[in-house]
Amino acid sequence: MMTSRVLSIALQDIGQPPLRPLPIAIAELLGKVDAPPRLVAHLRAVHDVAAQLLEWIAIRNLDPGINPKAVLFGVATHDIGKTLHPGELSGPGSQHEEAGR
Repeated sequence: MMTSRVLSIALQDIGQPPLRPLPIAIAELLGKVDAPPRLVAHLRAVHDVAAQLLEWIAIRNLDPGINPKAVLFGVATHDIGKTLHPGELSGPGSQHEEAGR
């Protein structure tokens, strides 16, 4: 079950400038895996930067041969394995990479 803290971090305007919310399906997934607030905030920030880059590409009618929806899903979940290896939230490690698959 998604905590209100995770939902708030994933979906509501926090900070300045405000970041775009994560897609609801991603927010729900992060709630299901009990993602810590720090991880949710990181994923939201990375998602926002990727979305800005994709908009920049689209405005210029560039075709890098990528699927924007897949990119946004990937960036919003790229560290999800850290829910199983929380020590890697603040320290080095690569166990989360395989765990995230």
